[in-house]
Amino acid sequence: MVSGSAQMVTTGSSSYESPTEAASRLGWPLARVRKLIRNQQVRHVKVGGIYLLPQGALEEYLEAHTVEPRTNLSGSR
Repeated sequence: MVSGSAQMVTTGSSSYESPTEAASRLGWPLARVRKLIRNQQVRHVKVGGIYLLPQGALEEYLEAHTVEPRTNLSGSR
C-alpha cells in the first residue's frame, strides 16, 4: 500500500508533499495519486515506508499526458 504523511517536507531547495496533500491540492481521489506512484508513472521518492512527491511532479505528469485538440479546419472528419 502507498501511504503518505500529512506534512510538507522541505530539504534544501526542494519541497516534497505527501500523496494526500497532492490529491487534496488537485482535487483528485487519493487512490488516483497512489496508483500513479504504484505504477511508477510519476516522480516520487520512498523514505522508509513513506512516499513523497517532489513539488510539481503531478503537474509534470499532466503536461506530459495532455492531449491537444486537433486543428482540422478543412471540415472533413
